[in-house]
Amino acid sequence: MSKQLLSALLLSSTLVHASNEAQIKQEAKDAILKLKSSLQTRLKANLQKGGVVQAAAFCSRKAQAITHEVNVSFAHETTVHRTSLHYRNSENSPKSDERAVLEQMQKDFESGKALPPLLVKQTDENTYKVYKPIFINKGVCLKCHGNATQRDATAYKTILKNYPQDKAVNYKMGDLRGAFVVKIVQR
Repeated sequence: MSKQLLSALLLSSTLVHASNEAQIKQEAKDAILKLKSSLQTRLKANLQKGGVVQAAAFCSRKAQAITHEVNVSFAHETTVHRTSLHYRNSENSPKSDERAVLEQMQKDFESGKALPPLLVKQTDENTYKVYKPIFINKGVCLKCHGNATQRDATAYKTILKNYPQDKAVNYKMGDLRGAFVVKIVQR
């Protein structure tokens, strides 16, 4: 085989990989946007209607159902969820491979490294997980996720009724909260 043919094959393989990664990232962006906007729209409506207490009750009762609702809307083997090293709901606890990625993201964040907007990890021949960091970027987030002086006491009582083992507190503005994780299986 000539060097030119070998070079062409390697270039072709690289282009296919780049194209595939671009497709995976776009699919992940779409899934994340769908879940994020669905959660945010409903959370905002509850905040406006009944303040932080109602928003906390809403999240406790409905966030997992909304996640499920979004996931069943996908036509193929794609799922999206939120996870964190400091989760509130045990259903959001990271799987072992997700924990390793979150720990590295946290380490990079603490050392001042910029986190990529999307991180693609291939988990097997046909399966990818795409991570999008979630940051505490609004003061209202601290009403439920901040320290004891920042949290709304009544809202937090509601949260603790549902999540007595809550770990999702003591964040500051700008902190890494966790990640959206999109699992994509290509057939």
